[in-house]
Amino acid sequence: MFGFVINKLKNRKWLNLCLLMGVALFIALFVCHPMFEKGAGNQILDRLFTDHATQQNEFPARMSREGTYAVADYPDSQSVLDKLSGYEKKWTEYVDINKVSSQQLITLPGGRADTEFGGPNNYFTIGYLPGLSEYADVVKSQTGTATFECCISEKTMDHYGLVAGEKIYLHVPDGSGKKEISFVISQICSEKDINDPYWAKTLSDMGDVIFVSQDVFDEMMQYYSEDNISYSDFLMLDYRQINTENASLYDGYMEQFKDADKLYNDNIRDTLERFFTQQKTIKLMLWALELPCLVLLILFIRMISAQILSLEENDILVLRSRGATKLQVFILYLQQSGIIAFAGCVLGIVLGYIMCRAAASTDGFLRFTAKDIGTYRFVWQMLVYAVAAAVIMVLFITVPVWKKSKDAISERRRERISKKKPLWEKCFIDVILLALSAYLLYNYNKQKSTLAISVLENRSIDPVMILDNSLFIFAAALLCVRLTGLIILLVDRLFKKHFSPAMYASFLQLKRTRYNQGFLAVFLIMTVAGGIFDANMARTMNSNMEKRIVYNVGCDAIYNEDFRLRIQKNKDGSVSWMYDEPDFGKYESLKNEGICDGVTRVLEDERVDISAGSGSISDAYLMAINTKEFGETAKLQSDQNDDINDAHWFNYLNELAKEPDGVIISSNLAKALGLKVGDSLNYSRYVPEAVDDDQIYASENAKVCAIVKGFPGYERYTYETDADKNVTEQEKYLIVANYATVVEKFGMTPYSVWMNLSKGKTVDDIYKNLTSAQQLIDENKNSATVQITNGMFTLSFILSLIVCSVGFLLYWVMTLKQRELQFGIYRAMGMRMREVKAMLLNEQIFLSFLPLLAGAGIGIAATAMFVRLISIIYLPQKHNIGVNVYIYQSDMLELAGVLFVAVAVCYVVISRLLKSMKIAQALRLGEDS
Repeated sequence: MFGFVINKLKNRKWLNLCLLMGVALFIALFVCHPMFEKGAGNQILDRLFTDHATQQNEFPARMSREGTYAVADYPDSQSVLDKLSGYEKKWTEYVDINKVSSQQLITLPGGRADTEFGGPNNYFTIGYLPGLSEYADVVKSQTGTATFECCISEKTMDHYGLVAGEKIYLHVPDGSGKKEISFVISQICSEKDINDPYWAKTLSDMGDVIFVSQDVFDEMMQYYSEDNISYSDFLMLDYRQINTENASLYDGYMEQFKDADKLYNDNIRDTLERFFTQQKTIKLMLWALELPCLVLLILFIRMISAQILSLEENDILVLRSRGATKLQVFILYLQQSGIIAFAGCVLGIVLGYIMCRAAASTDGFLRFTAKDIGTYRFVWQMLVYAVAAAVIMVLFITVPVWKKSKDAISERRRERISKKKPLWEKCFIDVILLALSAYLLYNYNKQKSTLAISVLENRSIDPVMILDNSLFIFAAALLCVRLTGLIILLVDRLFKKHFSPAMYASFLQLKRTRYNQGFLAVFLIMTVAGGIFDANMARTMNSNMEKRIVYNVGCDAIYNEDFRLRIQKNKDGSVSWMYDEPDFGKYESLKNEGICDGVTRVLEDERVDISAGSGSISDAYLMAINTKEFGETAKLQSDQNDDINDAHWFNYLNELAKEPDGVIISSNLAKALGLKVGDSLNYSRYVPEAVDDDQIYASENAKVCAIVKGFPGYERYTYETDADKNVTEQEKYLIVANYATVVEKFGMTPYSVWMNLSKGKTVDDIYKNLTSAQQLIDENKNSATVQITNGMFTLSFILSLIVCSVGFLLYWVMTLKQRELQFGIYRAMGMRMREVKAMLLNEQIFLSFLPLLAGAGIGIAATAMFVRLISIIYLPQKHNIGVNVYIYQSDMLELAGVLFVAVAVCYVVISRLLKSMKIAQALRLGEDS
């Protein structure tokens, strides 16, 4: 039996090889899913932890415990530290991650203190920090005579106006009253590396603590009548060891820690919560993006398997006539499909691994790179998916055999001449599906703002929103098949009397087989339309993201300088402050060195109050610029229609340059306060937050000299998340003033340095810690969501080209083989070869060219209808630049070129087959049948 099956496969080796290719691709795409899911999940985790560190300015994987212990239970510092170390050990027994660092701090409430030079009524806490000598540098030191020596931070020195060698007189309770203890400031220290994971609490966070040695701390405990000692313990873990496999387990353990110990806390669970939400979105996105491609491969496999089954109908009837049961025939073909599925499974696993790695390496549509894709590795779930896909293929290929295994040859002959209209055409399934797709599109378009907010809140996306375009393409393909049949009937009825014999035979064939040939048309339309949509969707997503990033940055690169804030407490209780400006000359020298074409200061403040008449606006966005330098440096990225502003933005800079006290304002600010060009307004600024959260220190009157919709670096819409993680949209109001005027009226405050790089130069030629548009674009391209989308659209487009070309060529070659007898009869009746070719060309026009053109039209229509909607997933924020649809001519030419080659090759092959066809052989074939 097995040898018989092998011989059957060999007899139709080319068809079976094509079937094997389809099965292998189907399994490969199936196998991609778990590898892509796990790889993208690990990438998301790494990105979330990194973003948390950047945004919150803290180590992203930290466990902590803060509280107090009774001095009676823990009489010295070491007993407290041992207890804290016990907690750390218990945590890491369950959350099995390597320790990066640990910071333990114990303190005693010092109380009121007098300083030798600074005056009375300061408050200090006595603390012991075991890692202080290892992780901090001594900036200044001086010995003096006092009871105890202590160390303070630079922040404490600046805030209280202390100096090295100064004495602090601390009034501490000793059980019988207050006792004065003197400390001499022997050292002033600062962090060796403030970015070291050890500094969970920085020295600035411990501004009222005077640090002492462990011996001094233990001695101080004897003086105090306090019942409790305060502590804080921070354990930093290696977040790189948290992955998709253990994230859920560790999250459960940390929830148990919190339930069992109310003093326990961590910053990991919030990150994992966001990860679980995004992981669910990734899963849905992957299935939604894979499903259309899987359907396309199923159509391809169905087409090939149907051709094989059609050629083997006689073999099945012979087996049945010789006594084989339907079950025996079914088992025979089950073995045949099992062999193909097994081979496809082996090839599919290897091919799926390669495809997934290739898709993960993309940073744009059809753009493969050599970037690090180490998170995308082989996972054991790929084997399970491969087996499941293989079983699906075996059933899909074998089940139709049962229907073909009829008892009598007469039944098969009656079936052959049957002209039943397909069920979908009878029930108008195409119209129903098209109406459903239109309804879903209408409904989703009405909910755009709600959908955008749900994406920003990291809630799961609705996969139907992505699949609706595939539903539209499929329904439109069925409708085109219906219309093509009607066109064939109409042309035949109108011109039937004028047809030549060859043309009459051609239309007769089209009418007889239009229901059977409809499958090819649906396949071609879905392939072409899907390829066009995938290309346009990927291009639109990438192009809009890049343009928005370039607009938001406003120039090539930005460097945020470190300004030192000096705060002085005056004797009358008031506070004086000033910023020390760094040397700006080092940036101006970049122009002389040919690295930058333009460099400028841009002072930015997002805590500005603006008033005009009876109206006022809070938290407006101030930009102070040098108009000439800013014009040479900044860039305003326009949208596709170049309609952000009514005129070129240089015109507005010229108006500002004419008015030293003038300002440029945004159109939404003008509307909110009822302002127009020439009106006056007043804007106020607050003291630095380190000094006071809510104190205005200066105001300035200004004249409105221009009103703009867009300006370099100005994002009109912002989004804020409340405690319940609900996102709300807010508008930002812009006011642009002259830099010299702002510094004169408000004093020196921090600014950023904007740079326009010379041609061929990159940020690596300047500093490594710059913010540049290109860096942000690269980071965005490497985000998991964008990477998955680019990768899957690229794979879908390439598979569409391959499957369409092979399927189209194979279908027509096999059709020609099946009609060999018919062509032989036509030739025997006197039909010339030229007429046979004309007949086939006419059939190709209706069965191939029209579907290809319809596919192109449907693909463009799907692009126009669905791209902006689906872009919400990737671009949920409102922006000064709207979402524009991008269609790259190169993508359309690639698709058209491949299809043209496929059609040309098909026509050449058909011509050669016709020339090699022997009339006598065809006629003998007819006699034998």
